[in-house]
Amino acid sequence: MTNTSTEERILSCIEEDSVVGFTREMVRRPSINPPGDYDAIADYAEGLMRDLGLEDIQRSVGEAGRPNVIGVLRGAGPGPAFCLSSHMDVVDPGDLNAWRFPPFEAVVEEGFVWGRGSADSKGMLAGMFEAVRAIQSSGVRLNGDLHLVAAVDDETAGRYGLRYPFEKNLVPARAAILGEASNFNVPHVFKGRIWFELDVIGKSSHGAFPLDGVNAILKACRLIPAIYDIQLGGHPRLGDDTISVGTIQGGSVVNVGAEKCTFAFDIRWAPPLTSQDIRAKVLEVADRIVSEDGDFSIGEIRASEERDPLEFGEETPLIQAIRSAVRKVRGTESELIGWYSSGEVFHMHKNGNIDAGTLFGPGEPWQAHAINERIAIQDLVDGARVYALASLVMCGGGAV
Repeated sequence: MTNTSTEERILSCIEEDSVVGFTREMVRRPSINPPGDYDAIADYAEGLMRDLGLEDIQRSVGEAGRPNVIGVLRGAGPGPAFCLSSHMDVVDPGDLNAWRFPPFEAVVEEGFVWGRGSADSKGMLAGMFEAVRAIQSSGVRLNGDLHLVAAVDDETAGRYGLRYPFEKNLVPARAAILGEASNFNVPHVFKGRIWFELDVIGKSSHGAFPLDGVNAILKACRLIPAIYDIQLGGHPRLGDDTISVGTIQGGSVVNVGAEKCTFAFDIRWAPPLTSQDIRAKVLEVADRIVSEDGDFSIGEIRASEERDPLEFGEETPLIQAIRSAVRKVRGTESELIGWYSSGEVFHMHKNGNIDAGTLFGPGEPWQAHAINERIAIQDLVDGARVYALASLVMCGGGAV
């Protein structure tokens, strides 16, 4: 059980200078992915865990050079284990001249921390560290164990990110918050997605005699709009399902009609459709176009990423704990929302490692990957407070 005095004791230990300092130190350690250079940020995360007195600190490495850094704040027991995690990797900052401030200097100006990763998602990771520090400083002993994970490879949906230490039973928590800038709203339903390539096979010909061949690029230009016309659906909190062609590659030289054209799609959709439903709809359209035309063929769907939609009920304890914490910290009601991807939550839930998870944090979602990325200092402070209170509830309470 939790009580007001325990909560106030923890909240009184959240310090602006501390969470801002953690954020700036992380932003100043570039960890662009790809390629994924984690040496500096992983060393910092591990050192900070040691400074905070966490136990069983270790690196879970599925691929060399890509360490998930794990630490545990041991509870007094008995109580459920809980996990706070955010990713260390960031996307490339792009044109450095387009930035108001250098993207890895973590400038503080106008009430914001500016820089690549400030909102996606080192600011969330810093808030989680600050939540742990405040719980430690308050003298409150949680009942359950609180696991803190600085994860890799979120930006590339890598196989050895957060799901990996859960698969290896290094994080025995049944619920988790993954840090993402959700503007203090709480996602509880997530779109499915499939990223797939499809080959269109024609017949090459000399560029001077195109009618002697079957130009695969032209056939792809028939098939792509037909895929766009597939009727999917939508969801009150997810909006419309989306279909987007991302790449197209065809031919080898200008004076030879293209024998093959390959295109890639990103399709995202709401429940109750599954990825098998999406595959079937794409193949139905492709087979129809091929049968109508008759002089080209298609290959197999090759999916590099495939996951079904995911939904947790509004009354799920984790969802309720976060909303209650936001109410106490911000004095406002958080909105229940849908999210365009379930991230690592999908794999952890599908594999049976967790019962519930969500992507939640301070900051504006549209700051992710943006030039002049920034996060408000007040949001960083409030985020740390929410993470701390949610952890107190999800670990079964605590006492001095």
